[in-house]
Amino acid sequence: MTLHQDLVAVSAALAEAAAQAESGALVDLAGLDARVGALCAAAEALPRAEGRALLPDLEALIGALNALAGTLSRQRELAQGDETHTARQRAAAVYGRPAAPPEEG
Repeated sequence: MTLHQDLVAVSAALAEAAAQAESGALVDLAGLDARVGALCAAAEALPRAEGRALLPDLEALIGALNALAGTLSRQRELAQGDETHTARQRAAAVYGRPAAPPEEG
């Protein structure tokens, strides 16, 4: 597989991971940092002209990484909000009071 194909494949895998995370599924990112690091090192080792030819692929990789990071951040924020609401419900059940609605903002 060429470096171009590897970059395209990793970008596609990142887009798929972002779509899965957006739907609420857990995604396995084990080894992602090593794989992306290896791709970047391989691109950096190329002669200048060959490396420049890969700029669109590298920019697509950056975009896919940023999209996944954004999706994971949103999902984390949603999960933290759910945890706060659930904790209030448990506390209200223990003390016999109705749970107050979560505070806005």
